[in-house]
Amino acid sequence: MQQLFTMKKITYSFLLLCLISFTSCFEIIEQVFVKADGSGNFQLVLNLSKSKTKINSIRKMKTINGHEVPSEQEIRNKITEIERATAKTGGISNVKTSMDFDNYIATITCNFSKVNQLNGIIKSVSEIDNKKSKLIEKSYDYDVATNIFSRINKISLKKDYNKMSNADKEVFATANYTAIYKFENTVSSAGNKDAKISPSKKAVMLQQNVLDVITDKKSIENKITLTK
Repeated sequence: MQQLFTMKKITYSFLLLCLISFTSCFEIIEQVFVKADGSGNFQLVLNLSKSKTKINSIRKMKTINGHEVPSEQEIRNKITEIERATAKTGGISNVKTSMDFDNYIATITCNFSKVNQLNGIIKSVSEIDNKKSKLIEKSYDYDVATNIFSRINKISLKKDYNKMSNADKEVFATANYTAIYKFENTVSSAGNKDAKISPSKKAVMLQQNVLDVITDKKSIENKITLTK
């Protein structure tokens, strides 16, 4: 199943335990800090801590509802693959990944010299599981000339969701997605009506229910205009 948006491939292993445990208590947190020149830092966090009791029980099993339960080592190996693929992406540096198996919190962070290089990460990581994979959609863009940062998502997951079993659908019932975008320049406007600009006008936050996004009721797309 496709994970939420085009960042699915980056968090593939991080989500495995969540998907096989059929628990909807997880949160995806995407954070991007953009400097005036377009460089910055990216962080993606998957927090399954609210479901750790159930996940601990699932990990003792070999399979559940037709899904193979990955071992801790298998997950660590996949995370290492993701880290290596990300580090090979042009313009990307200081890549770090972590997996807290006590609280089930997974994190990947990196620096970029241009926002558009985050699209290269998605392509590189996608090729781990599918060598013929292509970057279908641009997910991030920053136009230094116009001072506009864009979060793009043209892929609809509604059809894939409708094909799932009821048990798989339950995974997303109360799952949440949070995007936090921070800037050196002040924010003059945010295109997504659900987005909130901080009092300092240096950050924008967007929180959505994952199921609402998958079923196209809500969107993670955002066009943030910064002051020059």
